[in-house]
Amino acid sequence: MFTTKRVPFAIVFPFAWRAVLLFFVYSTLICSLYTFADCTFLAIPFVPVATIGTAVAFYVGFKNNSSYDRLWEARRIWGSLTNASRSWGIMVLDYVQGADADDPLPRLAHRDMIYRHLAYLTAIRVQLRQKPVWDLHHDPAHEVIERIKEFKQCSLDKELSRFLSNDEVEAIIKHPNPATYLLRQQSAQLRDLRDRGYLSDFYHVDLERMLVEFYNQQGACERIKSFPFPRQYAFFSYLFTWLFILVLPYGLLSEMAKFSGWHIWLTVPFFTVIAWIFNTMEIVGDTSENPFENSINDIPMTAICRNIEIDLRDMLGETELPKRVQAVNNILM
Repeated sequence: MFTTKRVPFAIVFPFAWRAVLLFFVYSTLICSLYTFADCTFLAIPFVPVATIGTAVAFYVGFKNNSSYDRLWEARRIWGSLTNASRSWGIMVLDYVQGADADDPLPRLAHRDMIYRHLAYLTAIRVQLRQKPVWDLHHDPAHEVIERIKEFKQCSLDKELSRFLSNDEVEAIIKHPNPATYLLRQQSAQLRDLRDRGYLSDFYHVDLERMLVEFYNQQGACERIKSFPFPRQYAFFSYLFTWLFILVLPYGLLSEMAKFSGWHIWLTVPFFTVIAWIFNTMEIVGDTSENPFENSINDIPMTAICRNIEIDLRDMLGETELPKRVQAVNNILM
């Protein structure tokens, strides 16, 4: 996620330079054929071209709105996970109590369940980012992240080892869905605490409801991840955009020819700018449609997980807390 008001040129350039160069060369070639080879038949009426452009603009706008909805829904899910995690922390601390104030087990249970919850959030984050929806090659949105060493993805077992013992980590990573298994472990510990009298039946039900809420939010994330933006919308948006770009200079020729000979060459800058705008609108939708791709427009799950970790460990009374995740090159992950 970008943290600045304006996207830096260093980010825009990898997306733009190839397309701008192509548009410039393409329009220059057409103008040269029209001027020097006397290919006046290349000029076509602008009205049908403008009609195509209007239709494409509506279609791309629809696609971008739909892509933004997916991005915003993902951010809302992680906002809900943040709120539910804080609620989980205070409920564990207040609900799990022993009859004897000197009994160490409740304090150990507090730490175990809160740290296991932090491991659960970490597992969701790593699972969502481990496998991209599409195997893309030379994608600028991913290449920008790959060039920043601070964003290098660690293995799940290394990430989980910050919160759990090595034996527990080894047992967890054997499961196909480690995050789901961690919630099952939470439920088992709650049942054990209830059976041993450290948790009342009412409080036990309340905490189990929180686990169900975590399952719901995890499922919502997995739904977005496993069901990418429908190809029938994305592909034809790409196809229509490039169809309009390809025919646009021929329509501009007829308009520029109405003035004088040298106005023909104004087709090059005007076409380059218009084509770049339409192509950029298409790219914006593409880079926003899947928000868990370890890409520059990702939901900042790493930063969110760190904020939750700081809050929950502070609830435990710890003083040596990790620092909040900072943006690198104006990108927050």
